Amino acid sequence: MCTILIAWRCLPGAPLVLAANRDEFIGRPAAAPGILVDHPRIAGGRDLLAGGTWMAVAADGRVAAVTNRRSEMRDPSRRSRGELPLATLAAGDDAGMRRLVEGLDPAAYNPFNLLVVSPTEALVAHGGDRLEVVELQPGPHVLGVHDLDQAGEPRVEHLLTRLDEAAATAGGPDELLAAMERLLCDPEWACVHGDLYGTVSSSSVIVRDRGEVTYRHAPGRPCEVAHEDVGALLRPGQDSR
Repeated sequence: MCTILIAWRCLPGAPLVLAANRDEFIGRPAAAPGILVDHPRIAGGRDLLAGGTWMAVAADGRVAAVTNRRSEMRDPSRRSRGELPLATLAAGDDAGMRRLVEGLDPAAYNPFNLLVVSPTEALVAHGGDRLEVVELQPGPHVLGVHDLDQAGEPRVEHLLTRLDEAAATAGGPDELLAAMERLLCDPEWACVHGDLYGTVSSSSVIVRDRGEVTYRHAPGRPCEVAHEDVGALLRPGQDSR
């Protein structure tokens, strides 16, 4: 996943509104969101090549997502970055997730950005030559292949400006989510079109104060395929996949 739009504590009643495009090699096999863990209930897509996930969503409103940091070389002997979202949510509460994140060995993985959010805390871990953990301040944020809200990066700065405008004018979290999904449809700034590599799917989440979670997924470029509600995966009674 290469572009994550985050509205952290921008609106009353919804600490998190998030929308993200996954950019990957077109031929890399992946499964649509399903149940990854039954107890606690965690859902997300699955990378069928390495077995990990790019984003995991828990029924209690915790979310973890990973992007690849831009780097010149990739070491195939290192562990899959796709392990990180599920491992983080499996650590339990805020304290457990923070301990896991702060204890990560960045040398074990190729460079990554790991977003970890609960209804009460949000942080990003930048893993490269060293590990840097950054707490999110309330407001709009953009995470891609560089640092959070990377200054001087035109794509990030454009999306951050548009996200700030959307958050300031939205009448509620659903309206903001719709605006964020539209931002991710823009082929110039967010939706990558390519024959070999590009945007292959898009996911979006609202976490509300009451613990309710909205979870949506577009199984393709969001400019061509509409987001669908997959929130039933987080509710009791849904069969495992």
